Amino acid sequence: MIAISRVSRNFAKDNFGKSPFRYPGGKAFMLPEIAETIKSLAAEITDYAEPFAGGAGAAIELLAGEFVESIALNDADIRIFSAWQAILEQTDRFAERIRTTPLDLETWYAMKEVVDNPKTGRSTFELGFATFYMNRTNRSGIITGAGPIGGYAQEGAWKLDARFYRETIAKRVEWIGAHRDSIRLTNLDALEFIRAYLPKDAKRTFFFIDPPYVQMGGRLYFNSMEEIAHKKLAQLVRKKTSLGGWLITYDRADLIRRLYSFASINDNPLQYSLSEKRLESELLIRPT
Repeated sequence: MIAISRVSRNFAKDNFGKSPFRYPGGKAFMLPEIAETIKSLAAEITDYAEPFAGGAGAAIELLAGEFVESIALNDADIRIFSAWQAILEQTDRFAERIRTTPLDLETWYAMKEVVDNPKTGRSTFELGFATFYMNRTNRSGIITGAGPIGGYAQEGAWKLDARFYRETIAKRVEWIGAHRDSIRLTNLDALEFIRAYLPKDAKRTFFFIDPPYVQMGGRLYFNSMEEIAHKKLAQLVRKKTSLGGWLITYDRADLIRRLYSFASINDNPLQYSLSEKRLESELLIRPT
């Protein structure tokens, strides 16, 4: 296991290991908390898994800092999965598209059409890049249901390209492609993904579980969860005693406090916003 001080030093000298995605409420900022939790475990943790990967900010940070040997990314939505698959399997093509694709409303509308209709037979690459494009050019990084940065008239101080740092993002994609052998990608239901871990794999794997919020889940996530799904997840975590370790984040919902009464629950401050910056908090759930 690699010391946290080494992780911090590696991050300080190399910024290209970070996720190329933008995500509202993204959890890369939780790296110190996750690292401390892993360090406190008696088991030897070598792998890290995210059942709800999204932008996978924390996962990429941990891999970049050599804190874990491999990461497993899972996302049930075909758009997010396609974006990661395109980055991992067609890295050079993806990076070139980042460097050359026009940043204008005509292109934005074309990408929007692809993302809004993911089952029309387009290639995985085209769907994946369109998903990425919308993530970088939409307000707050929301892929569907949000307008372009700068508005449809593009008359404000911020324009469509405000969060599309071509060279920086392209280099992040290239870094990920260079480390593809350390990244496992799946397109499963999150509960199926967790169940798939055999005891021999689970004991060495740390699970960071960041489900859709109970409130506002339908706005922020492609695959929001019904109450029954939240209950099944809690039951699965409680029964999966073979897991090497786990940490869960949720919004501050009474339902979640009831479901995870068997665990340790604390408030976790975070900077989060869809329209304006404000300090809020969510629940941080650990084994007792």
